[in-house]
Order: sequence, then structure tokens, then C-alpha cells
Amino acid sequence: MNLSDVKTSLSDSITMVESKLKDSFSFLKDMKEASIEKVNKLVNDILGLAPLIETTGFNMREVSVDMGIPPGISISFIKERDVDAETIHQLLEENKDKEILKLIIRGLQKADSLQKGMNLSHYLFRG
Repeated sequence: MNLSDVKTSLSDSITMVESKLKDSFSFLKDMKEASIEKVNKLVNDILGLAPLIETTGFNMREVSVDMGIPPGISISFIKERDVDAETIHQLLEENKDKEILKLIIRGLQKADSLQKGMNLSHYLFRG
């Protein structure tokens, strides 16, 4: 193999790596843009559920969005009052098509149940 062949081979390799990097960056940019749209929609959907969630005795305190790969959403709630199980069951029945609502309420119920099983002495569960 002569010097000319080595240069050509090296040049071809660099071009191929450069092309792959551009494709990878383009893919990541597309994913980021798609993720931002999905996160925006999800956050707006969750914020729209706030009045329904309030009927369970919990109020949204904070919504945090982390833009990374993958993106993340954290929601903090404050427990304002106890609500009977029948009211929550009725709310879920009336909103069967809202899967996010179901997930949030089930999570809040589990957190509330866990808290009630703890001996917190004079401390109160708030969020």
C-alpha cells in the first residue's frame, strides 16, 4: 500500500465518520424537538386536570420539567383534606378516558395510605 492509498483511505474514513456524526446530531435534534412537543402537551394535560385532582383533597403545588434524554416531569402535591373513597371512585368512573388522571390519583392514594401507616408522632403529612 503506497502513501496515496493511505491518504485516500484515511480521507474516506474521516468523511464516513463525519457523515455518521452529522446523522447522529440530526437524530438527537429531531428527538429533542419531538420530546419538547410531547412534554408540552403532557404538562398542559396535567394542568388541565388540576380541578379534578383537587376534588380528591390534593392540590398541585409545583410542576417541574427536566429537559434531558429522556425528559422528565415531577409534580408535587399538598394534601388539604381527607376525601371519602366513594367520591374518588365516582370521579374516576366519570373520567375513565383520562389515563393520566387515573395514574396521578392512584399514586396519591398510595402515598396517603403509606403515610397513614407511618408513626409520624406530632408531624403531619402535607405533600
